[in-house]
Amino acid sequence: MAVWSVAYTIIQWVKAVLFCAGSWLGIAGAVRQLQYGLLFATDTAEIERLQLKWIPGSLQEWLLKKAIQVFGERTWKYQDSLPPLPVPPLKNTLDKYLESVKPFTTAEEYKETEAIVREFEGGVGQLLHQQLLERAKVNRNWLEDWWLDVVYLRSRLPLPLNSNISGSIPTFEHIWPPQEGSIMDRLPLHLWQGLQMWKLLRKEQIPVDKAVRTGQPFCMDQFRKMVSTHRIPGVTMDKIVSHFRTEAEGAAPIHITVLCKGRVFKLEVIDPEGEPLTPPELKRQLDSVKEQCENAPEGPHISTMTAEDRTKWAKIREKMMAMDAVNAHNLAIIKQSMLVLAFDDAFPKNHGENLYETLAGSAHNRWFDHISTMVAFKSGLLCANYEHSSAEALVHGYTGYFISSQLQRNGPKWKGSVPDRLVLQPEELVFTIDDEIRDAVVQAEKTFLKQASDFEVICPSFIDYGKKFIRSFKLHPDSYMQTALQLAYFRLHGKPAPTYETATLRQYYHGRTETVRSCTTEVVNWCKAMLDNTVPIEEKKELMMAAFQKHIQLMEEARCMLGFDRHLFGLQVLAMGAGIPLPSIFSDPAYTKSGGGGNFVLSTSLGGYTPCPGAAAPMVHHGHGIFYNILPDRFVCECLEEL
Repeated sequence: MAVWSVAYTIIQWVKAVLFCAGSWLGIAGAVRQLQYGLLFATDTAEIERLQLKWIPGSLQEWLLKKAIQVFGERTWKYQDSLPPLPVPPLKNTLDKYLESVKPFTTAEEYKETEAIVREFEGGVGQLLHQQLLERAKVNRNWLEDWWLDVVYLRSRLPLPLNSNISGSIPTFEHIWPPQEGSIMDRLPLHLWQGLQMWKLLRKEQIPVDKAVRTGQPFCMDQFRKMVSTHRIPGVTMDKIVSHFRTEAEGAAPIHITVLCKGRVFKLEVIDPEGEPLTPPELKRQLDSVKEQCENAPEGPHISTMTAEDRTKWAKIREKMMAMDAVNAHNLAIIKQSMLVLAFDDAFPKNHGENLYETLAGSAHNRWFDHISTMVAFKSGLLCANYEHSSAEALVHGYTGYFISSQLQRNGPKWKGSVPDRLVLQPEELVFTIDDEIRDAVVQAEKTFLKQASDFEVICPSFIDYGKKFIRSFKLHPDSYMQTALQLAYFRLHGKPAPTYETATLRQYYHGRTETVRSCTTEVVNWCKAMLDNTVPIEEKKELMMAAFQKHIQLMEEARCMLGFDRHLFGLQVLAMGAGIPLPSIFSDPAYTKSGGGGNFVLSTSLGGYTPCPGAAAPMVHHGHGIFYNILPDRFVCECLEEL
């Protein structure tokens, strides 16, 4: 037998033994911990605790890479084994729905609603439920297409302040304070870190998210849509296209789109070996764009039209493509971009201003159709505007947290080499337009500004205590925050607010979200007691604990697809598709009063236990969109209000 063959056989045996030993010794778990440490550790001490200090640095680096290759979980490893999305029992759904309307109905109104629900349960509801069960037999996720189509793609409303969300990057809190003239030094390093995330996705080296208590793998499908994903407007319905590919699947786009002074540029950011250009190289490219736009007439601000009504934008987009093949080519380049980068002259100095400017400040330099528009402000702050139909906020926030952690750990300056090589210069994408298109740009800006004028964003921090203090009393921080929100609203308005809170369904195949209706009878009873000075403190405490326990119960049920809003949504879609009269359960005033049909006054979501705040518009006029982040020592709220 040839020497090379013997060597190869030995290597394979060693790999097999290492794998078995690794499983037995828990090496896979240690490698997973190391992967997360490399992603999110904010100082080198955290990494050092996970490393073997007695191994030389270069050898250790090689061993770590090999360990991740052998024992690290591939990002989409569990996709084929994830459970399908179940259908809840009809009676459970209807009983829980009835319970949810009690805080918003009188005794007489509740009696009428109960009669409507029981009629639905014994009649058309049972027929629709059986149809849903049949659909679930042939679809691993019976909800996925309906949710995407009905909630997002068929909507004709403009994307900004109706669908898109925003995420602020907290680098200014620890390394980059607001400073005029700093953005061109900061942006290349920020962009380079974001490209490292793209590289990890390409190599499938983002560890699989898992449930904290059970270790159950989560669906990672939304991570495929974090880059090179675009929402194309349609006359009656939009569609989503994604051009991202892993290395195993083939080539992927390697360029970004840059918006500056109304002009559009294509900028390639990956070298021929598949490595991101270094920050000094990226800076030269970005400087070139800025220099071309300085002291020159502004461009036509084509991107503004992405802020328009979807049907209007679809028609003008079709006209542009028919007018000139170059227009169609340019739009295809933008559609395939890894991300869009927009220069903005606004000067936000904190999270609230950052989020407001990104969501409602300007339509001139956002491409709202694209999965991610990174906005680089004159103050040196950065923020992102996300198209929401393809992925939830927590998935988008993953990249922001990664970038912030890397910059905090490695410092605000580039410490690597400065290659002396030629890179492709930015390519301007020039559009052929006429007066109709120019008018469409003007009208789109008016549409945007009219809507934006009704919004304000505040981002207060409560710094007296945070997660650590709450946990010391064996209380759940999220339940604590939700009950606090209910009390605050009750104090202001003297009544309860129908409330939506996001619960994840990612433990199921292509799972997205379920609703937790966190305004319960229990929390209303507590709010009333808190405002009544005659109620003893012990009774208030008992009522508070009952409210906490109810919230925890509802959240656990929702995560196990034992909530009810998505089930009711599916039954309603089936009824509409069958062409039958809308069942009375959906036209009953109690359905709307309790938040059904997108009528929640408080639209809330835990943005995670990270320092990366986000913001989303409220669902209704005079409502509140409330994201919040719970940190060890503080609570950070992001409140977007429609005035």
